[in-house]
Amino acid sequence: MGIFSLFGKNNRPNGAPPADDKVPAAADNQAPVLFGENHERLNNSITLRDGAARSTTTMKIDAIESEMSSEFVHLPPSAKPAGPDSVAPVTLTQGNTTQLTLPVMSRTTEYLDDQSRSGSIEVSVSDTPEVIEEAAVLFASDQNDIAEALLLSAIAENNLGSSTHIVWWMLLDLYQITGKQQEFDNLSVDFANKFETSPPTWIDIMTLDPQAKTQEKAGAPPAVAFSGKLDANISKQLERAQKLSVTHPAVRLEFTRVSSVDPIGCGLLLRMLKKLQKSGLDLILVGADELADKIREILLVGRRDETAAPWLLLLEILHLLNQEQAYEDASIDYSITFEVSPPPFVAPHSKIITAAEDNNTQGVSLNGNNSLLMPVLIEGRTEELLTKIQTHANAHSPAIIDCSRLVRVDFSAAGELLNGLSLLASNGNAIEFHNVNHLVTALFKVVGIQEIVRVVPRKN
Repeated sequence: MGIFSLFGKNNRPNGAPPADDKVPAAADNQAPVLFGENHERLNNSITLRDGAARSTTTMKIDAIESEMSSEFVHLPPSAKPAGPDSVAPVTLTQGNTTQLTLPVMSRTTEYLDDQSRSGSIEVSVSDTPEVIEEAAVLFASDQNDIAEALLLSAIAENNLGSSTHIVWWMLLDLYQITGKQQEFDNLSVDFANKFETSPPTWIDIMTLDPQAKTQEKAGAPPAVAFSGKLDANISKQLERAQKLSVTHPAVRLEFTRVSSVDPIGCGLLLRMLKKLQKSGLDLILVGADELADKIREILLVGRRDETAAPWLLLLEILHLLNQEQAYEDASIDYSITFEVSPPPFVAPHSKIITAAEDNNTQGVSLNGNNSLLMPVLIEGRTEELLTKIQTHANAHSPAIIDCSRLVRVDFSAAGELLNGLSLLASNGNAIEFHNVNHLVTALFKVVGIQEIVRVVPRKN
């Protein structure tokens, strides 16, 4: 997103203390505003220095948060900055409604290459049109707006040959998944006129299985997985966590694949954790202890960095884990470093579940037809899901996997799923994925899953 191009080098005058009105950057004569603070404590604590200069790190965190909140705002084509990949816009008429003008997207090769490297997935080479593969990978990476623009542009160009139906179906599925019923209805009219056949009907994904919504709430909270370096690039995961907090009573946060952290990532995650708790959301934390260890690796007692965000995130995690002794030890080190009174320990108000207590996270169950029902979302680690598939495959041949309510498979998770299914297939297990939406079907073809198991797309 070109986030870092917004910032120049750090020109903060030597000795200027850092400050942050959201993530307190402790310095001389500054006291952090932490959970559990009350007016009496604030009155007795060290007074915050008025007019302290905001740190460059804090400005970056603010800018990224602003970028997150505006990421899904559709700008008119004239307002979008021209880039090396942009070309002249095209116009698409949907039914009898107004015209949509969209830029034609070129291959998002740089983005896809980065995703492929981070997920260690070899993208299969095939005769499938590039737009199908790219839209599938973008959707799998939770880039719905870009995927929609690609599909709209491809339909407008009308040069897809035998794959024309697939692109239309993918866009119709995308509209259903994102809840855009008006756009779905408009495109359905065009579909009927173009192909002279009945268009697909609108389907509420969560009504495909009467128990799906109950299972999703009670037994299978959605997951947000963090991997690699915890830095400015976690904005996508944070955006997703914030959206899920509106529609779900609990969210699973996975940190087992985090390799390192930096102050910006710590500040962003800290702010999100506070927002999630403020909303009353229950949290399932996986790998939080490991994340705390990664944070400790960049801290040094007595060294004042530009921002105190890593220290405050460490304290927040220990607070959420209800580890009072570890919290007290870290707060003493924090106080020595920034010369402030140690913040008191306050037990978390929200319900916090650790990985050891979380024994049903995938939401997979058997339905009345003895087929294994897949969850709405496959994201993060897939070991539990693959174990259930293996158990089902050992009892049934072929093993039917019902994907009727499966909405999306994360691109990285698709790689793990491919490896696990390859092992099952090599052991002689016959596996079939039924009722797969066309976006996931295309992804399965891209990563090679379709070469290992039988994939039956949803009938339209």
